[in-house]
Amino acid sequence: MTRIFDSEIYISPADEWIFRENKIDKEEILQYFRNNLHGNDKGVYIENKFGELSEHGYIRVDGCPCHVLHVELTDNTMVFYTDDGRNYPFGEFEIYETDDGGLIGLRTAEERIKYRFTWNAAKELSDHLEEEGGITYLEWNGVKMEVPKYTGEILVPLPEDYT
Repeated sequence: MTRIFDSEIYISPADEWIFRENKIDKEEILQYFRNNLHGNDKGVYIENKFGELSEHGYIRVDGCPCHVLHVELTDNTMVFYTDDGRNYPFGEFEIYETDDGGLIGLRTAEERIKYRFTWNAAKELSDHLEEEGGITYLEWNGVKMEVPKYTGEILVPLPEDYT
């Protein structure tokens, strides 16, 4: 049986990981958390497994816990490399424009975990973005498609069981 609890971790609007009002800045810990981050209908949690035992430590999210670090474009593929140790091909990863003109990404199969594009990743994609009449388009591989505005919430609260 999975143990479920409030991890007391908070993702700030500046994408900082905070535990009991202290910033977590040890990269190995952040990497472990990002690699084991999941979402479900209750919220976002870090999954820990110890042999047969597992636990879900839910976190409160008010920023983007993960980031797109690099975008690799070839003639027929677009792959997004992220700081959760994964890479996602276009189609499994959706791009949205934020109200402030930034870019965020969502895994198609996981909408609660948002990925903010780093400046370097946004620059790599910028040659394929154009603005026309206040609308941003992605032009790649002979196709021009609108980059939709993100209308969802960045905030993912703790499950109601913990508030």
